[in-house]
Amino acid sequence: MLTLALLLAAPDPAIDGTRLSAGTMCYSILRGDQPIAVTLQTVTAVQAEGKPAWDVVVHQKGARFDIRDHFILRAADLTPIAFDNRLAGAEHVRVAYAKDKLTTTRPDKPVEEIAFSGRIWEGNLWGLTLAALPLAEGAHVEVPVYQYDKGLGRFTIHVVGSEKVGDEDAWVVEATSDGQRKVRYLIGKTSRAELGYSGSGFSQRLGGDCSGIAQ
Repeated sequence: MLTLALLLAAPDPAIDGTRLSAGTMCYSILRGDQPIAVTLQTVTAVQAEGKPAWDVVVHQKGARFDIRDHFILRAADLTPIAFDNRLAGAEHVRVAYAKDKLTTTRPDKPVEEIAFSGRIWEGNLWGLTLAALPLAEGAHVEVPVYQYDKGLGRFTIHVVGSEKVGDEDAWVVEATSDGQRKVRYLIGKTSRAELGYSGSGFSQRLGGDCSGIAQ
């Protein structure tokens, strides 16, 4: 078993999963100004471990890719219970989270176990994690995460302003993962919905036709 300690250099983030709402949203993914794919995001209230939880599916589909991420998250704080990823319908990876360790399983690789201390969050879920934070002008937050390709790491999050998206006021939130690419998210101030993002030549915005995606 691989054992790593997750050292918390910053205060535990005040992530509140009850800020989220159940529902389905469709987004268009663009490279520059050109639509290349769509994202269907579904959030469903369920029970897991005998308590309220969120079942979240983020399914991205374009002409050249089909990626489906599935999360089971504790409703209280969005800490993960389970994650699985499918590529073109085939299982790619699974992660099971316990109190002090996580187990990553892939069809073609040995099972990997990683020990951690404290709380961690899912490194594949950006927008909804941001939406569950106590966002305010100038806020800075560090979120410890696990991502199956990168291991244990950290989201660094800054609220840098406000913007109007349609009729809704949104927080402008810049997020990076371990100092890598910076992504700018728009999070509804009232709805706490993910309203779009941009970064590295790509963007996502509300709209598009998700009728071809089966969850």
